[in-house]
Amino acid sequence: MDRPSFLVISFIGLISMVALHLGEVWLDDTTLTDVPFFIEWLPLYITWTVMMLIGLFQRTSHVNHTH
Repeated sequence: MDRPSFLVISFIGLISMVALHLGEVWLDDTTLTDVPFFIEWLPLYITWTVMMLIGLFQRTSHVNHTH
């Protein structure tokens, strides 16, 4: 997968997860800082954030062709 595609998919995933989290907060009338509720979502936040960072800072490999 090329870098722009990976970055777009990671960005869409992160935004979708935030929207789902905010939707659940709104529907359940809980607060964003409720610790047990936030701990459930923390692994997803970490995963999508790391994917975004990989997409942003991924170095492209240069193939050296020697003949």
